[in-house]
Amino acid sequence: MNKFSTLIVVLLVTFFAASFLVSAQDAVSLKKLGWLKGKWSRVTANVEQFETWNIISDSILSGEGYHIKSNNKKVTEKLTIKWLDKKLVYIADVPHNKKPVIFQNVVLNDTLAVFENKSHDYPNKISYLKLNKRSFRVTLDNNAGTNSRVMTFTW
Repeated sequence: MNKFSTLIVVLLVTFFAASFLVSAQDAVSLKKLGWLKGKWSRVTANVEQFETWNIISDSILSGEGYHIKSNNKKVTEKLTIKWLDKKLVYIADVPHNKKPVIFQNVVLNDTLAVFENKSHDYPNKISYLKLNKRSFRVTLDNNAGTNSRVMTFTW
C-alpha cells in the first residue's frame, strides 16, 4: 500500500472510532434519564394530569403531557429529549407555540436534569428532580427565579 492509501485508511478508522465513542457517550448520558420511563400522574382540582415517557432508542426519549377531565383526554404537550448538533436538548411542542421550543441541557446526573432556553418567554428553565423510585418533581422557572411552578408526579 502506498502512503496515500495508508493515510486514507488511518483517517477513516479514526473517524469511525470517534463517531462510535460520541454515540456511546450519548447513550450513557441518556441512560441517566432512564428513571423517567413510565406513566406518571398527579391530581389537582378534579383534574388528573399525566406525563408519560418512553425510551425510543439509545439517543431519544419521547414524552407526552396530558390531562383527563370528565373522561376526556387532552394532550397539552409533546416532549422529546435527544441529541441535536452534539447537544442534549429537551424539545417541548405545545399548541400555543407556532413551533417546538428547544431547551439545552445544563445539568445532568443520576437524579437531576436541568434544561434552559434563556430567550424563551416562559419557562426559561425546566428541571426534573428524581425524588425516589416512585416520584419526581418538575420545576418551571423564569430567568429571575420569581415565577416558579412546581409539580410533583408519582408512578
